[in-house]
Amino acid sequence: APLINNLTLDVFPDRMNNRFKIVLERGDVVNKKWVVRLFCFVIVCLSLHIGVSSDFSWEGLFRGDENSFQILWESRIPRTIAIILSSSALSLSGLLMQTVTQNRFAAPSTTGTVEGAQLGMLVALFFFPRATMAQKMIFAFTTAMVMTLIFLKIVRRFPVKERWLLPLMGILYGGMIGAVGEIVAYRFNLVQSLTSWRQGSFAMIQNHQYEWLFFTLILFIGIWWYTESFTLMGLGEETSTTLGLSFQKMEYIALFLVSLVTAVTIITVGSLPFLGVIVPNIVRIYQSDHLKKSSWSVVWIGVCLVLVCDIFARLIIRPYEVSVSVVLGVVGSIVFIVLLWKGRIHV
Repeated sequence: APLINNLTLDVFPDRMNNRFKIVLERGDVVNKKWVVRLFCFVIVCLSLHIGVSSDFSWEGLFRGDENSFQILWESRIPRTIAIILSSSALSLSGLLMQTVTQNRFAAPSTTGTVEGAQLGMLVALFFFPRATMAQKMIFAFTTAMVMTLIFLKIVRRFPVKERWLLPLMGILYGGMIGAVGEIVAYRFNLVQSLTSWRQGSFAMIQNHQYEWLFFTLILFIGIWWYTESFTLMGLGEETSTTLGLSFQKMEYIALFLVSLVTAVTIITVGSLPFLGVIVPNIVRIYQSDHLKKSSWSVVWIGVCLVLVCDIFARLIIRPYEVSVSVVLGVVGSIVFIVLLWKGRIHV
């Protein structure tokens, strides 16, 4: 047996080394996944613990204190659930957009989707001064989907050779939509409403104010149901069509899912910048581009990132609170620059 093992190692050194390398890499990935999950659990508990009110304590909660239970149930649990749902959905939306467009810079914030949702909410307030959440949701979703579809048609009409041109065009396109929104907001005294939607914050999230975020679960169901189709779309329109995939139909489904998530997030918590861009690219460093293999890692990383930023936003000027979009914007821009500097995102 030792002779056979030695002969195998001598005759096929590359094969054996590669095999051992693959095993070690898989074990390393598994260990990193468990570390991320454990870290996520810890910061979820920390998010439930941190707050302004001094009436809450875990000891009082276990003793049956009514004030502690009410604070936990009415404020801290809804806030944490809102963070988990919005961050995971926006991170997955970025992954889906990058898969559909074959561009690692694509995300709802770089294709005009966010600005379209904000414009839709302004239009809803124009027609219905006392618009309900359902009316805002319908207008934001419809406008976001239409504006994103127009952008993709423009990109297909004028194909870009450099990948970095797509987000540049998207930022310009979103700026044009935002300018129209500014004009409408200024004309009808809605500037304050528009400003609140652009700054993501979980400070006002309480019970019966975050339930719309459960619509984001449709994105998880859609990605799980069409995983293989979305993965084929990453090969390009010509290749996926040759393999028998209806590319245009799947593109509409992807736009529906992304627009729905963007609209729900905007009307509930506001804008969360950089999330859909940096999280999928961080995951790609350690995993493949396969949607099914990387989707759950994107969820875990996105949740951890927003939870950490939200905790920091609550502690930096305590007992007051900074908008989480400000902290996320600073952290996201730094991470994005580092990814570009290290060559992790190829331009």
